[in-house]
Amino acid sequence: MKRIAFFMPFQGCGRRCVYCDQRTITGAGDASLSLENVAKTLASRDEAVELCFFGGSFARQSRKKMVAYLETIHLAPAGSKITFSSYPGDFVGSEGAERIELLKGYPIATIELGVPSLDSGVLRACGRDDDIEEIVSAICALREAGFHLGIQIMIGLPGQVYGSALADLQQLAKLKGRERWDLRIYPCLVLQNTELQGLYEGGLFSPLPLEEAVLEAGELLLEAEKLCFTVVRVGLLESASLKKSVVAGPYHPAFGELAYAEKTARRLCSETPQGPWEIPEKTLSQLLGHRAGGLKRMAALSSLSLDETKKRIKRTDRENKLHPM
Repeated sequence: MKRIAFFMPFQGCGRRCVYCDQRTITGAGDASLSLENVAKTLASRDEAVELCFFGGSFARQSRKKMVAYLETIHLAPAGSKITFSSYPGDFVGSEGAERIELLKGYPIATIELGVPSLDSGVLRACGRDDDIEEIVSAICALREAGFHLGIQIMIGLPGQVYGSALADLQQLAKLKGRERWDLRIYPCLVLQNTELQGLYEGGLFSPLPLEEAVLEAGELLLEAEKLCFTVVRVGLLESASLKKSVVAGPYHPAFGELAYAEKTARRLCSETPQGPWEIPEKTLSQLLGHRAGGLKRMAALSSLSLDETKKRIKRTDRENKLHPM
């Protein structure tokens, strides 16, 4: 199903997280999303679509405004569905229960929850206005209501240590059970005009170096694969406005590709510590990209020289025939 994404920077946000500048991330500018614009876009479609509202906290808007956006789905072809992102805290307490009941009346594909961390200290340092109990409560309430969930987690946040995000992922896996949730992994970047920029320039925050962020993201991807998450994005969507706004941190236009190469190297060396490895052409291309970073990681993980690592790789084509590298 074709996705049509609309961005709603800061709409519904009770406060701004220290690292966040949604206008820069989305490139959507300051204007509020026009219902007319959504309606016009949907009316031009011939086949069912997935209508996505990202940025801000969709369910924290006024009920009237939220319903207005939800109602636009009736202008789309039959079978269309809605996906949106929200704070977990939007679905707790009596108001949260009312929102959930309202949403049951619409064709919801996925509700994506911003869960940057499950460490209370990290949440406070990030300026979040939800806590761990609220996050868990919201997840349980949405699951019981039958909604499919997506989770957005982050690495390199203020107060976060290596391994914290991995523990978060494992805890989330216990909550999801056998369900297959969507997952997005974002590195924390220092962006212009954010509180985090002031902390960084004042020596109170040190962002992750790119290499460390890639290693951690790769480890998370491998664990996500084992825990049956569906990873839909790694790294922020590349744009001219994002590139221009980055002050510091693990920024790379192909961050996701680097992370996937790390994941693949870890998986291969875990399955067969020193080879030989039979690797499909597509996967081998991934390892050889960006100055053969994935292949170099295989060499490091296997304690072999780069040349010896290459010798122990046999690439396979579509007919599963083996060829020396």
